[in-house]
Amino acid sequence: MKKIYLIGMSIVVLLLFGYFYHMQDKQIQHLSHQVEDLILQLNNSKENEKRLEEELSQTIMQLNKLRIKNTVPVAVKKANFIKMMVPPLNEVYDELKIQFLRIQEDIKEGNITEEIENLKEFYKVESNEELLYALKPHPKSIALAQAAMESAWGESRFFKEANNIFGVWSFNKTEPRIAANSQRGEKTIWLKKYATIKGAIKDYYIVLSRSAAFKEFRKLNYENPNPYLLVTKLDKYSEKKEAYGKALSSMIKFNNFTKYDDKEFIIEKDEPLSEVEKEEERKIEEKAIEENKEEITTSKQLQEDEKTQLKENENKEEISVKSEEKPEEKTKEETK
Repeated sequence: MKKIYLIGMSIVVLLLFGYFYHMQDKQIQHLSHQVEDLILQLNNSKENEKRLEEELSQTIMQLNKLRIKNTVPVAVKKANFIKMMVPPLNEVYDELKIQFLRIQEDIKEGNITEEIENLKEFYKVESNEELLYALKPHPKSIALAQAAMESAWGESRFFKEANNIFGVWSFNKTEPRIAANSQRGEKTIWLKKYATIKGAIKDYYIVLSRSAAFKEFRKLNYENPNPYLLVTKLDKYSEKKEAYGKALSSMIKFNNFTKYDDKEFIIEKDEPLSEVEKEEERKIEEKAIEENKEEITTSKQLQEDEKTQLKENENKEEISVKSEEKPEEKTKEETK
């Protein structure tokens, strides 16, 4: 009986062992299939990765070819900029010059007209001499250099979208303007939007003629309109300070901008640059343009002057409105 029991138990153990072995074998086969699938996927992934790398490389090559094809040579870019800038600049300059000569003659003859008094108020000056400082237009070579630098030869977004070629800020919510991509602290920077390039140039001349930051610049322009001396007085136009004037001087020299200057007013003529000097000036110009391409560089002091002027204008408007309202009130009282 015991033998039969042992034989039976042995059969059961063998059956159980066979069952578990069979199940384990199935699991091994299943896992083996999974491993094979993963290896296949990995191989496919490597093939896809290689294919994608090749496609990406070809796309980059095509893109670079298109960029090279569509890139405007620097010489052409500059020529287009000059062609666009010089005619409106000449118009603004000639208008300012005619006004200056006329007012200068009136003052010389002692004919202090109402126009002169209004101009003194507009330019915030007391004396006739200071008024003449403000009215005399500065050299066109400086205007061209600043326009080229501030707009990166007409490539800046501010110029393309708003004709703002000199980086002039806006503090008036009611005037046309665009927002800059960068900020000062947590405040959004706004730049004026002009209807025309001529309008932008005229406003630029007014800014330099009115701002307290450029008193020395105006006085020197009246007495000795040498563009290379004058740019040293524009350090307050940009946060770059002295480096700004040096960069402007390089741009004027390298591009021979003095050839556009008024020969009656300007006393400086450029001497031809050597090849070494040309290379030095070219590097300075390139660096200045690159730094100004996406950056707002106009100085804080210049912007404060603009804000002050805006507040003064608003106060004058309030006073004007109040003075117009008073006669009406008086008339109502008389009627009663």
